[in-house]
Amino acid sequence: MKLFGTVNRKSFNTLKLRFALAEAGVEYEFVPVDLANGEQRTPAFLAMNPHGKVPVLLDGTFALPESDAILWYIAEKFPDAKLLPAAGGLSGAEARARVMQWCNFASTALYPAYADFWTYALGAAEKRLPWAAELAQQKLTRHLDLLETVLAGRQFLAGPDAGTLSIADLSNASMVNTLKLKLPFDPFAARPHLSAWFERVTSRPSWTKAQD
Repeated sequence: MKLFGTVNRKSFNTLKLRFALAEAGVEYEFVPVDLANGEQRTPAFLAMNPHGKVPVLLDGTFALPESDAILWYIAEKFPDAKLLPAAGGLSGAEARARVMQWCNFASTALYPAYADFWTYALGAAEKRLPWAAELAQQKLTRHLDLLETVLAGRQFLAGPDAGTLSIADLSNASMVNTLKLKLPFDPFAARPHLSAWFERVTSRPSWTKAQD
């Protein structure tokens, strides 16, 4: 198994997959792709992903792009890791849908707001727009407050439907880690439940292994 990801192994979409693979105890080869030098546009890479983007998981002859699809595939393929609730029946469908809900939250709420803030507040001078940066920060605040509210009543994000750690936690913890490292403000300020959850998830040995 090979994982093709950005040169920066701690970027959100790469880190969450490394975290999941470590949690599942999977041996794999990490292949860094230098986007700045166009390695994602080589014929060999485009044969795996015509979209020309990372990450891509190569499992034998099966090439799978899109980070959330890869995350779900890892959880499905290695059920002993228990990163997804068991399938079957209405309760199983509901629990698995809840996990997907929170995976989507990391990718479609937290990440775009962070990307906008980075571009308009911290990026190249010619792209900085104070009003757009303020709007992005408002979105980040709203999203982080939502996490704080939800985590006040549960140990893990998917909550009573899933019950335990899932890929939803791995995904969101990887995104929150990016916020912690990159933002000029503390995402944990006045959010004790978010802070406790982050510590709970990232204290696992698999998190340390994913940093290597």
